[in-house]
Amino acid sequence: MNIATGAMNTLLPKLADLAVSEYKLQKGVMGEIKELEQEMRCITAALHKVSEVPADQLDEQVKIWAADVRQLSYDIEDVVDTFMLRGKQHGHNDSSFCLKRLIGKAIDLYKKAVTNHKIHNVIKDIMDQVKKVSERRDRCRIDSIRTDNIAARPTLEHVDPRLEATYRKATELVGIGVPKNELAKRILERGCSSRQQRNIISIVGFGGLGKTTLANSLLHDLKSEFDCHFFVSVSSNPDIKKIFKNILLQLDEKEYSHMDEAWEIKLLIDKIIGFLKNKRCLCVIDDLWKKLPWDTIKLALQYGNQGNKIIITTRNKAVAEHIGGDIYELKPLSDDDSRKLLYKWVFDSADDCPADLSNVAAKISKKCGGVPLAIITTASLLASQPRCSVEWEKVNNAIGSGSQNSHHMEKMSTILRLSYDDLPFHLKTCLLSLSKYPDDQVIRKDVLVWSWIAEGFIAPAAGSTLQEIGEGYFNELINRSLIQPVNQIAFDPLGEGEVYACQIHDMVLELISRLSAEEGFVTTSLSVHQRDIIRRLSLHTANASTNENNELSKNNELSKVRSLYVFGHAVLMPALSRFRVIRVLQLEDCSDLDTNHLKDLSNLYLLKFLRLKGLRVTDLPESIGNLESLDTLDIRGCRKVIMLPLSFSKLDKLVRLLAERVELPDGVVLKNMKSLRELVGIRPTLHAMTEIGKFKELKVLKLVIKNDESIDNSNKLINTYLQMNPRLLQVLVLRTRGPFSLDFAAQFPSALRTFMWTGLFRVFPRWNNMSLTCLTVLSIKLVRVRIHPEQLDRLAKLPSLRFLRLLLLSHPDKQEKLIVRSSPSAFPCLTDLRIFCRMMFLEFQPGAMQNLRRLCLNFNTRASNAHYRTKDFGSGFENLPSLRYVFIQLMEYCPEAQKAITKMINDHPNHPSLNLSYN
Repeated sequence: MNIATGAMNTLLPKLADLAVSEYKLQKGVMGEIKELEQEMRCITAALHKVSEVPADQLDEQVKIWAADVRQLSYDIEDVVDTFMLRGKQHGHNDSSFCLKRLIGKAIDLYKKAVTNHKIHNVIKDIMDQVKKVSERRDRCRIDSIRTDNIAARPTLEHVDPRLEATYRKATELVGIGVPKNELAKRILERGCSSRQQRNIISIVGFGGLGKTTLANSLLHDLKSEFDCHFFVSVSSNPDIKKIFKNILLQLDEKEYSHMDEAWEIKLLIDKIIGFLKNKRCLCVIDDLWKKLPWDTIKLALQYGNQGNKIIITTRNKAVAEHIGGDIYELKPLSDDDSRKLLYKWVFDSADDCPADLSNVAAKISKKCGGVPLAIITTASLLASQPRCSVEWEKVNNAIGSGSQNSHHMEKMSTILRLSYDDLPFHLKTCLLSLSKYPDDQVIRKDVLVWSWIAEGFIAPAAGSTLQEIGEGYFNELINRSLIQPVNQIAFDPLGEGEVYACQIHDMVLELISRLSAEEGFVTTSLSVHQRDIIRRLSLHTANASTNENNELSKNNELSKVRSLYVFGHAVLMPALSRFRVIRVLQLEDCSDLDTNHLKDLSNLYLLKFLRLKGLRVTDLPESIGNLESLDTLDIRGCRKVIMLPLSFSKLDKLVRLLAERVELPDGVVLKNMKSLRELVGIRPTLHAMTEIGKFKELKVLKLVIKNDESIDNSNKLINTYLQMNPRLLQVLVLRTRGPFSLDFAAQFPSALRTFMWTGLFRVFPRWNNMSLTCLTVLSIKLVRVRIHPEQLDRLAKLPSLRFLRLLLLSHPDKQEKLIVRSSPSAFPCLTDLRIFCRMMFLEFQPGAMQNLRRLCLNFNTRASNAHYRTKDFGSGFENLPSLRYVFIQLMEYCPEAQKAITKMINDHPNHPSLNLSYN
């Protein structure tokens, strides 16, 4: 299901399912369903073609037809879902099918259908609706949907708004000095010229961040160091032949100014290779969007043996990784540089701003998020306004709301729109769904992916789960720089070091909010009165006015809402009884939510995803057991321990329960919950562990051990569970807030991929052995445990381990050196290492941890002061060839340590980024 095809992707399989015998439909009805399925498949194929054309090139009649079909698909799916749910449960056949009884008062899609009493009439009515839409298309002379004739009107050739970045003087910009100096140093290094991919640097970043300007400035400053140079822009739909001709013209304009137009790509490549054969060239390949163009362009550049240097700019990190070489992730400007750039463009001086404008200027600068193009675009707008705080406040309020319509803001929007138009239609859907979130919201990856699954945005693929596919979508949006990754804190005891959430830049949010509103994809509080049909409703109640709430109360179309999101006060939330076909209900930070707001949960038969963040109650309502379709229940963020209701065991489709702290009542038996795969936040009582132990297919288990529980009892319960052979368990996390220690003797599940424990081990774990071949994430805390070399060697042999956190709480008098021995097979897959200890004596010998990319260290500098003064840090950082990110947290300021660490990082051939802090 997506913005292009509505509910088609999920509807078509359901129509096929309707014809199976369990619904006991007559042959005539089955035939009608198959006919409907075939008609919808043809329409889907046409909609896919429509999705390949940018919206501004679509004929208006095509837009109207596509919108009609999408709305119809939602209505059909609502009917089919309700029938399939009720029909399967109650065994209705077609002769006894009563539309009113099956759908109740939930759906009033078609006036004729309300009066029909048989499935035959319902299907017939649906077919009539489909035919009417098709006939309307034919009357409007839309004979075929083809990508080559779909734009019925001529389009103007616009000047690429990025072009000026190529010619902008570096002296006009602010904050370019540091990245330019760092990259210049790398480019001029000659030690790695024997390896082609060592001669490539990819500058990766968000649209408008200044990648092109930076690359062009580097070319201007460094071209004298090379025999020749060129700068070519590739763009999203490149003409490779034209690019190669452009390269030749820049290399030798006199020679190739009259080149034969008939020259084919192979001949052009040969000409470039011949020219560069004995020359050292500085090449800039700007605005590379996809992998395939590079695979062709590199053919002309790969034979240079004189130390060619290639600078790539791209918005897509996956493209940079495909190319190889160094990757330089360009960061947004600092607050100070953002302010200076704004002032320079408005006042012609980086420091000259009237006092009465400084506060509002700071707010405007912050909204631009450190993106130079956004700052310059906004500055151009401000320069045309009176220099008055009132007028500037109007501009500030307009940024992000889409209400400021000027050619300056349109230029920024056009640049971002290029990234949006380049997305496949399924990613467009996922990106537009983010328009439901308020500004500056941190959006959890897992919550986002589960909501996509519940709404049907993710199409199944062989060999992958829907969650794996959804996480791939999430990562692709990050790689394309359309959402900004949020990492867990480097020293978070339960953080895996991966991206766990994202944020949306204000400019991107403004773009997708506008596109979403145009398509009627997501309706917000501010636009409720503008829509007749609402499918997805997002209420930002913190900013909602009384009038907006009244508009919402008067709206009669809430019965068609498929997803409801509330951010802020639940008091303004409409009664749940009005949402009869809802699939997703997400209430974020609703601290005033109580059981009264949830009293109508029992009527939400189609609800799949329920998130209640900020609950202050201690019990969930019994009515939650009536949510027959629920597969995800997320009640994280609740401060109190929540007792699950007895009806919890009725949720036989539940896949995951996510909580901070919940208790399972003794009367709840889980044997009928065959779909359960994830339990997070469960307190390990005897009854809970006995019931959980019966689930042989459970994959994720996260237990919360109370501080007042005995160590022996918890040891016994956890060992008992592990001995019940949970053969498919992949994630085991044990969380406690106190100085709790355990010593496991049980054999861990062989399929275990993640083990994390915030408590203490007083001996090195006995279960650490080669049977854990699937283990990828390990986080443990050792108190007064001397790590012997052979114990570390056992860890080093784990074949799949990619993330390791060791918290070493040694005795104050012990000064041990932790040595990672030299071995080609030592930690073969490890990419993320985090070590916390009192004194840092760490040494990496050659050959170990060859894939390590991220290193986090936390230690006491005072205890290690003498060690630093001897200038014998001896860490062996240079033996880590893949190192890219280093996070070091010192317990107190130590100039010797800071100097030694900085020197190590500067001397490393990869120039990894360093984040050095004190606590």
